[in-house]
Amino acid sequence: MTLSLAFVVPYGEPSDGFFPDTLLAELCALARRDGHRAQVVRVYYDGRDAERDREVGRRLTAWLEARGAELIVLERLFDPEPIVAHRRAWPAARTLLITRGDSFDPTPGVDYVIGAQPGLTRSGSTRRSPTVPELRLAFQRLLAALSAGAEPATVPGVAALVDGVVQLGAPLEPAAAGQPYEAVLEQDVIALGEPPRVRRKTLFGNAGCPYAADPLESAHYQGLTLPARLPLAQRGCAFCFMGGDYQKRPDAEVVASLVEQATFWAQLPELEEVVLSDQHPLRYLAALLRAAAAAGLRPLRWLFAARVDAFVHERQRVREAIAAAEETGHVIETYLSGFEAFSDVELQRYHKGTTVADQLAAIDAMRELAEQHPRAFAYSRARGHSLILWNPWTRPEDVRESAEHLRAAGARGLFHELGRNRLRLYRDLPIYYAAERDGALTPTWQGADEGAARRKGYSVEHPWRFLDERTRVAHELAARLRDELGVETELSQLHAITAFVARGVTDAEAAQALAGVRALAAALDALAHQGRAARAGRASTVAAEPVAFTGACNNACPGCANRDTWLTDTRAGVLARVAQARASGRAIALAGREPTLHPAFLEAVRAARGQDERLVGVVSNGRRFAYRPFTEAAWQAGLRAASVKLFGVSAAEADAITRDAGGYAQTVRGLEELRRAGLEALELRVPLHRAQLPQLQAYAGLAAALEIRQLRVECALDALGLEHALEAAHAVERLAQAAERAGVALDAAPLPAGSLTFDKLPARR
Repeated sequence: MTLSLAFVVPYGEPSDGFFPDTLLAELCALARRDGHRAQVVRVYYDGRDAERDREVGRRLTAWLEARGAELIVLERLFDPEPIVAHRRAWPAARTLLITRGDSFDPTPGVDYVIGAQPGLTRSGSTRRSPTVPELRLAFQRLLAALSAGAEPATVPGVAALVDGVVQLGAPLEPAAAGQPYEAVLEQDVIALGEPPRVRRKTLFGNAGCPYAADPLESAHYQGLTLPARLPLAQRGCAFCFMGGDYQKRPDAEVVASLVEQATFWAQLPELEEVVLSDQHPLRYLAALLRAAAAAGLRPLRWLFAARVDAFVHERQRVREAIAAAEETGHVIETYLSGFEAFSDVELQRYHKGTTVADQLAAIDAMRELAEQHPRAFAYSRARGHSLILWNPWTRPEDVRESAEHLRAAGARGLFHELGRNRLRLYRDLPIYYAAERDGALTPTWQGADEGAARRKGYSVEHPWRFLDERTRVAHELAARLRDELGVETELSQLHAITAFVARGVTDAEAAQALAGVRALAAALDALAHQGRAARAGRASTVAAEPVAFTGACNNACPGCANRDTWLTDTRAGVLARVAQARASGRAIALAGREPTLHPAFLEAVRAARGQDERLVGVVSNGRRFAYRPFTEAAWQAGLRAASVKLFGVSAAEADAITRDAGGYAQTVRGLEELRRAGLEALELRVPLHRAQLPQLQAYAGLAAALEIRQLRVECALDALGLEHALEAAHAVERLAQAAERAGVALDAAPLPAGSLTFDKLPARR
């Protein structure tokens, strides 16, 4: 009997991320080869708007009904409703979940699972990960059973879901690849807007993970009893389905298979990257690149996973792979290193087998390799490294510790979103039973919480609660602020949140703080776009292209987002960024930590100025300009604009904030020297801080006294403090009134930009 199959690949947001579609594309091709009607559809949810997500679900149901889908096949399911709705219209339809070992909770609308019973490792100590050939074999047998009217649950490797319980049958049977690689290239798409362009495909190497330490031997899991009735992942990281079961095949066999897969997907003209689904590819990565080149495969980016300590202990293998990439024109990038947290307490809870020191050493090693081999090796472009900042046991102090290490290491650029990921609990993981032991599991999610799975696009998880009430409030605040302010200032947000909740705050106090943040955002927007700023005289600015410096600073401000992202601060690196900025055709803003302290600052000014005498400015604390010879040299090099940060209206106030006595006096002297040298395009940059809010309006008079005609306000939330946001909104209003009276123009950076707005320079009035 011919069947109608629908292979559904859902995404929790309008992005592919690192969720692969290649297994379902392979199985779709297999189904077609066996004579069935089969199609793949990619489904992109909004992830933020419930009504838009419901519309996506309705479209998916309509797509299923239009095809009369008799078997719906998925790798993950976070929104069962479209499937359930189709099943109401087609009662004979069935749903099959295919898992390569990924954890899942029983989900309404799912009838069968392939991969839930993969068997144990040779040692019998843990559940192993299923291989793709084993899944293919079980799937082909399931199709044959359905076509013949037989019960699919009798097929080895197929489990049935009955009343929310997985009924395990015979385990998967061994299988080898044994046939040319084939998959479905064309795929339908359901999306409310323009769907993402598919530039990345996943290739399957060895299954499993070699990390095999036993979580039950660590302190967090002492005395924990795991159930014997379920196949559990009992080795490796306590939250991961892989571990202790790396199924190593001969390297030549793996390399040949990966080259075959990559060659197939290279038919897609937009393909740029291939992801190696293998937890230990370093052992054959160099051979793989050379084999790909020998097969005539065009240069691609090869994204590979590696434990962080591999960059310390297996440096030679990494160097060999880089050498092969340089020889062949390919690029390798480590995209997935499971950092998970930068708190040793949290790493022990996750049973990572690493420490914060190990992770920081790994980041240093990655950076060193990238600087030495910029055309062949990368580690941060994909931003796929993982963090799990939130779990049932997390305290605000743990999050703050991670945030502090991330800032000190300039590591924000390794991650797409820092605070969004949280632990997902499933019944086949040791950490689930630790949460059960400690009373963290709940029958349903609390309040508006819905876990991480739906929004991120993972399979349905088991609900849980935070054991520290402060953390619950912190997590809710983090989600709200990230949604409203974006991710570029997320470290500042996390610092502000953890400081705010440390003493314990009520939901009402948190709501008041959020209202204050919204009021401040509105006040800053009003300065930037309308209101008294216009009546006082619009600040005279010119669009600029920033060149970031990430090195030293002679202030010691506790909240400095310029430390969040690392860039090479060598002379060559800075000048390369200058050249790139000049290509924009705009003015150049030298900004970041403290650009004037860089040994190549004057050279950077000259290079930015160029033969076309481009406008060049600096965002600076101004202290080094107190030295007349330096200021004159900067003028001669071509510096023509400056936005100078002044952290208070008095020496006592400003020096307390910057934690360096004498800084205020140097900044004021620097402004005077800039004016004396002839620089007319000047502004005072006002970084909001809780300590200077009562005197904020005095900046208007100070600017007038210094003969500076415009001010620019900016705000880093951690310097301000969430509890002071509403006070800051009122203080900004008072400043606007004072600026109008003093005839000083007033502008502001939007709150989502924090203190990182460098795309404008003051212009000569």
